[in-house]
Amino acid sequence: MNYKYNELEYAGIIYNNGFQSKYISTELRLLVLYFRDVLDMKIKEREFSLYKFCNEYISDFKKENYYKIINKALKIGSNKQQKLITISKVDIHKSELDYINSLNINQEYKKVMFTFLVYLKLNKIIYEYKYNKVYNMQYFYGGKIKYNNIKNISNIPKNMSLNDEVINTLGNLQLVTILHKSKISLDYIKNCIPEGDIVIEVKDFENIGLYLDYYNGIKSIIKCEKCDKIIKVKNNRQKYCEGCWKEKRKNDINENAKKYYHNNK
Repeated sequence: MNYKYNELEYAGIIYNNGFQSKYISTELRLLVLYFRDVLDMKIKEREFSLYKFCNEYISDFKKENYYKIINKALKIGSNKQQKLITISKVDIHKSELDYINSLNINQEYKKVMFTFLVYLKLNKIIYEYKYNKVYNMQYFYGGKIKYNNIKNISNIPKNMSLNDEVINTLGNLQLVTILHKSKISLDYIKNCIPEGDIVIEVKDFENIGLYLDYYNGIKSIIKCEKCDKIIKVKNNRQKYCEGCWKEKRKNDINENAKKYYHNNK
């Protein structure tokens, strides 16, 4: 689970089921905020509960080995600016899409631009929620992992190079400025002015590029008939996302079993 945009739900999972990954310090931070904001625990109670939690879910737990990261988590819990983030959707206006679609470039390149737009909107929501300050950054920077993540959530072909092909092309078109290998200025963002109707609500932050495909009428991209998730179909008969298909199949099997029992009792 990608907890970054739904820390509240993830913290609840940690609280009820124990650590979910090897990143113990990160999960302790989320847990202590959950103690504070959801369970309304005071400082001493948070400290007691955090040690109790670690003792339960860390094998061979010894206080002297973990007190540093626990104290760090407790300190974060005393900082009122630290909050659990929950973002259910990002709104995209028609004017923003009109600009991106007006460009005479490959659809896959447009999907990358669209993904960067959503990414900046997510960062803006988080920053302004946490710090109560206006967020105006239009840069993207990071290492290989962050760039690979952008490629994955853009839903571009695996054999397409994000840096060497897409970003370099956008740079040649003066839509972005490549400052150095790990940092780019998303210059086109200034032309993505949020005006008029909201035409897309991005809810699945793992498949952002599919939303632009769906909006632009790409035939292989549909909405799940049950949950409205945007998906890429494998054939013309597919109507549901994988999760809804499994649930429907299970319900159909149960219904058929009931009918068989009723007809043969």
